[in-house]
Amino acid sequence: MSAPRSLPTGKVAASQHGGAYRRAESHPNVSLDATATTSEGTSPVSRPRRRHLILLAAALLLAPTVVPGVAQANGPFVPPNQETVNRSSMLSAAEVSAELRALQARSKGALRVQEVGRSGQGRPLEVAFIGTGSTRIWIQGRIHGNEPYGAEASLDFLKTLVSGGKHAREVLQRVSFAIIPIYNPDGFEAYRRQDGVHNIDLNRDWGVDRPIFDRLNAVRAGLGQAPLSEQTFANYTRHRAVESQAFWYVWAGFKPHHIIDLHHQGTYVDGDTDEMTTFSVGVSLDPGMLTPQQWDTVRRMGVVAADAAGRSGVVNVTRYPYINIPEGVTSAAMLNAPGPRGEYANWRSNAMFFESRGGIGHKSSGYLIKQNVDGLWAIVDSISDGSLAGVDADRWSDIPARGASISTCAKFPQQCEF
Repeated sequence: MSAPRSLPTGKVAASQHGGAYRRAESHPNVSLDATATTSEGTSPVSRPRRRHLILLAAALLLAPTVVPGVAQANGPFVPPNQETVNRSSMLSAAEVSAELRALQARSKGALRVQEVGRSGQGRPLEVAFIGTGSTRIWIQGRIHGNEPYGAEASLDFLKTLVSGGKHAREVLQRVSFAIIPIYNPDGFEAYRRQDGVHNIDLNRDWGVDRPIFDRLNAVRAGLGQAPLSEQTFANYTRHRAVESQAFWYVWAGFKPHHIIDLHHQGTYVDGDTDEMTTFSVGVSLDPGMLTPQQWDTVRRMGVVAADAAGRSGVVNVTRYPYINIPEGVTSAAMLNAPGPRGEYANWRSNAMFFESRGGIGHKSSGYLIKQNVDGLWAIVDSISDGSLAGVDADRWSDIPARGASISTCAKFPQQCEF
């Protein structure tokens, strides 16, 4: 895969898109194309907000403390003077499982926690199912073992659903959820990106068939890029890991209309303002790989999540750089990719992802979890009340592009404390 290119920034005039944004069709029932299930709506959504000036003041106060940080390969930034990651604020796989079972016990039958398999090293693979609505949403965390807080955010979100409040009851009447707090329990216990048996990235282990591969090369040709080789096609791992196999069958049975995947990235600046990015929204495929309805829907999801997270004074939202990885979980789910035995679910989800910043010290855990929970609720509420279809998808381009990587605390000394 070639180096990522940035999606265009700046306001997109309506005239460039036929004068109006596309509206997803209202469709209350299950269909083979998940992009046609969202109801119409017109609620306005505000632009992402930047961090308040108080953080700048904090940065100046802490400026004398300039200590190099440590960048983990393909993982979050580790605060300085921390040779091993401080995991005191992170739940272990066993603790997450126990919390799920406790929530199930007090849910009065509303929540069902199902073990759908075992990891390569024998840990349970669990999915929490809740809700009776016809629209189905899938939320997953910790597919990369060294990206921790997807589990905590998933549990926080789930606790509100189980609480029995009026808002939760209304949502659960309209939406059904499949929530996977820990996709990769072996990787998390070892605090490594990959799985515990094959040493592969589980987010590069779903199926790619010949039509998808040919479409990928057609998109690359349109961008002036060289085609990927037949050896690349042969090298796709295609559900090698038992985790990938188990969760593909859950996805195929549940057929989610929408997917949100929770990740961590390194630490980056906002390309527009040179502030530190805390939260990015992204889509894992080139628009040429998707239907027009899918492309509009996933961008709308990103816009409402960015708006919600950006309302916090400590959150600075950016748009994740362009990627096009058909073998990823969210990508394969959008492409009706084949399963472990070459079978098809005949389903296309609308999927996007969140990326929280690095710097995962104990002090940062609260707002890193909260920005994910805020984004989740914004998307879920807009789907539940039908307003998602009224969001201007072209506002996706207004979200500032993520900028350069930060590898030390010299530029942002407050990073060392957060």
